[in-house]
Amino acid sequence: MEQKKIVVTGGGGFLGSHVVKELLAKNNEVIVLDDFSNGKMAHLQAFQAHPKLTIIKGDIVNVADVKRAFAGCQMVIHLAVLDLRQSIKEPHRVNTVIVDGTMNCLDAARENQVELFLNCSSSEAYGTAEYVPMDEKHPLRPETPYAAAKVAQDMYTFSYGRTYGLPWTTIRPFNMYGPNSHWQGYRGELIPKMIVRAMNKQPLVLFGEGDQTRDFLYVEEAAKAVLAVADNPACRNRDINFCTGQETSVRRIAELICANFGLDPQVLIQKQPPRPGDVMRHMGDSRVFQEIVGFAPQIGIEEGIQKTIAWFKSLPFTPEELIATEVLRSWE
Repeated sequence: MEQKKIVVTGGGGFLGSHVVKELLAKNNEVIVLDDFSNGKMAHLQAFQAHPKLTIIKGDIVNVADVKRAFAGCQMVIHLAVLDLRQSIKEPHRVNTVIVDGTMNCLDAARENQVELFLNCSSSEAYGTAEYVPMDEKHPLRPETPYAAAKVAQDMYTFSYGRTYGLPWTTIRPFNMYGPNSHWQGYRGELIPKMIVRAMNKQPLVLFGEGDQTRDFLYVEEAAKAVLAVADNPACRNRDINFCTGQETSVRRIAELICANFGLDPQVLIQKQPPRPGDVMRHMGDSRVFQEIVGFAPQIGIEEGIQKTIAWFKSLPFTPEELIATEVLRSWE
């Protein structure tokens, strides 16, 4: 996929910034639409002066912003979102951004007769696993307002394909981690929060017993998968999981992080009451992706955590400065 004009909503975000990097490396013209309430301009700093990158600070809820960004585009990679933790605090706000914002993007994509609307969903739409591995036919059983909004987003994408003939693909990434992940405030995510706490020798907290499992996918591999799917006509008009097919418990993550810092998990790991709407088991089935695209993720959880720790150590902040913006219970 080269020399296309591609809009990336949420391009300053965690996954979005890695997708933008990959697209620019393949000589595409990239328009980022992001309000930077969640994403960061710093994530784009390394290629901010690239002649083929345009950054528009705008909101997908604002129709004028969307129309401006989408003008003349050939493809849309729709990543803009507010996260699960924010949905516990502000379910109506999150629904407005995810559902109404997606409809604005779908309308603009139709008007521009795009080649593809790539819709980024979430494995959270599945809820707790009713069977494993979880394939694309797994029932959608959302357990949080965020997950419910993502289901609505997916259904609107599907309906625009059926009603208006809009070419689409929905991807469902499982739990991503790696560089540019969030540790700050109530948007902080499991692995980065634990790394920051370990850097400061603070307790690594498990909410519940720590036996919740996730299928952890290194973000750079997820970004490469986005381009592979977008470039493959066989991926059109279908849902596709992004995952490794391996499940790891939250407790195991805490133990691996302790090991990387030479810390005693018996001392550092602590338990607190469970969090609301927590999915208990996730392990994805990646066979559809592998059969169509022809490759599978190669970075295992041990290597991925080492890479993520190295990224945190490279940041221009002291451990004390990092933990000053971390919030322990990020969903309340």
